[in-house]
Amino acid sequence: MIKNIIANFIGRFWSLLSAFLFIPLYIRYLGFESYSVISFTLVIAGIMAVLDAGLTATLSREFARKDNSSEDKLNVFKTLESSYFIIIGISIFIVFSLSGAIANHWLNVKSYQPEQISLFLKIISFDIGFQLLLRFYIGGLLGLEKQVEANFYQVGWGMFRNGFVVVALLFYPSLNVFFCWQTISTIIFTFLIKLALEYKLVGKYSFNFVFRVDQKILKRIWKFAGGMLLISLIAAINTQLDKLAISKFLSLDSLGYYTLAIAVAQVLIVLANPISTALLPRFTSLYSEKRIVDASILFQRITVFVSILVFALMANMSFFSKELIFIWTGDISIAKRVATFLPIISFSMSMLSLALLPYTIAIANGYTKLNNVLGIVSLFVTLPGYWFATRIFGAIGAASVFCGVQVMTTIIYLYFINRKFLHLSIFRFIFFKSLLFPLFISLLVTYVFSIIPVFFENSRIEMLLWIGLSTFITLLASLLILVPVKTIRSLLNSRSF
Repeated sequence: MIKNIIANFIGRFWSLLSAFLFIPLYIRYLGFESYSVISFTLVIAGIMAVLDAGLTATLSREFARKDNSSEDKLNVFKTLESSYFIIIGISIFIVFSLSGAIANHWLNVKSYQPEQISLFLKIISFDIGFQLLLRFYIGGLLGLEKQVEANFYQVGWGMFRNGFVVVALLFYPSLNVFFCWQTISTIIFTFLIKLALEYKLVGKYSFNFVFRVDQKILKRIWKFAGGMLLISLIAAINTQLDKLAISKFLSLDSLGYYTLAIAVAQVLIVLANPISTALLPRFTSLYSEKRIVDASILFQRITVFVSILVFALMANMSFFSKELIFIWTGDISIAKRVATFLPIISFSMSMLSLALLPYTIAIANGYTKLNNVLGIVSLFVTLPGYWFATRIFGAIGAASVFCGVQVMTTIIYLYFINRKFLHLSIFRFIFFKSLLFPLFISLLVTYVFSIIPVFFENSRIEMLLWIGLSTFITLLASLLILVPVKTIRSLLNSRSF
């Protein structure tokens, strides 16, 4: 388990590092509005992810089940893979067909003609389709607890897709080159990961594809997959609607500033997600073996650490928002614009991060009803909320609606998942020890650091060291106050997992 968590951290850390390294280079070589176009294509990719239809989560869960034989797993894989080829065809067709309408009637872009935007969208339609298939195969490796291999391929894909493209941009700085490079990289790595997954299943590499749909398998998994489909649909709306509203009612530059803030705040998801990803197979195994008490103990041990980590980083993002963006981009004007959104968005992402572990508990039990109920109810807030808040208050209005929805849904979600599966003390452990105490300590310690006079505002390195020291002291103070020493020693012992 420790090895898998470390592997997931490395994979997620690479995605964070690549954003830190490459986004400023994209802005430098292509211009900020071109980066804003890239940001919009990521919104489209997020919306199209709903076509996954819950099949990736279903594959991971079926592979993690201890009551499935190797033959059962192979049959599930072939059935879901066959379905997935239909899905990527639909994905490519939708984006390709709507590219002209989006370019002509949705975006407010100054530097590019609608015909150019339409061409960009046509190119990335293939990238989006194969990204779906790539993540499907990655989900299979994760379900088999081959998380070292999964992260190896993800890091390699990210390096070729997001890193080496900078070399091409040095000689040919255009969005055509950027999107073509990314699409080709995704297609190549999709087939490499498919080969790796099939080798784990059958012990040999094979390029053969046989269309196979087992009706018995579909009947067995349709309820869980259908629940995951609805979760994906609602999540796509709730996580992309703010960006869609900004791209519709404001300039595309506003979307660029907003997505830069999200790129920084997503470090919170990057840190929490590897833990929940590594724990999903273990929780699935524990619940399939009816070891409910062991699952609750494991959840209790991990949750406090995740809360301490997430809130410590969130507090430093909030109090040092302008400084962090300036360190990252080297542009004070961009830093001032992005710093407006970062405190609100970072708190939103911290609440979303804390929902990942209870979500893992729900998925391990095949329970999707609560996600769907909360998601549908939240649409009554987000659908009108984003539209009106963005038109009246601008991007800060969209960020505020996003924050309010995340806070409320996370609190409600924690309460009901605990009551159904964990049976821990809802106030003493869930709300106080896991939420309020870590939040209060982090904000207090970071606030003290933020009001201490410093004399190196123009030195990015010294500023980064100061923020790093603040983060370290915040983490240390929270650990010493909230976690007994014997618990830390227990968690460091891999046998405790």
